[in-house]
Amino acid sequence: MNNITFDQLPQAVSMLIEKVGLLTERVEKFLCDAPSQHGEAHTLLTLNEVAKLLGKSASTIYAMTSDKRIPYHKRGNKLYFFEDEVIAWIKQGGTSGVASESEIERRLEELRNGKKRKPGALTDGNSRMSAVAP
Repeated sequence: MNNITFDQLPQAVSMLIEKVGLLTERVEKFLCDAPSQHGEAHTLLTLNEVAKLLGKSASTIYAMTSDKRIPYHKRGNKLYFFEDEVIAWIKQGGTSGVASESEIERRLEELRNGKKRKPGALTDGNSRMSAVAP
């Protein structure tokens, strides 16, 4: 099918979509089954699982990936997170040296309790403009 005519275009696109779907399934399976460099298996986490682990919303995790503040992998339009990389990131976050289990839990709690809303002065109905006398 090297020379595709205009009439054959819909069939060719359909065939390509099918092949891309098969390749995507194989890549996802490979990513789930692939051992890490240290011989340990990566555990693939979904965006929602990472959000739950950190106590954040999915939109916050998206923001963290766009700011490159959290380890992730992207293939096409899909984000992949590996549990060992996220845990290592938590261990490194704001601490030096090897973190203990309690230190990891403390860091997780800090992430979970981080600011989720704008400061009250910005969202308060009494803005500075209304407080100034005319």
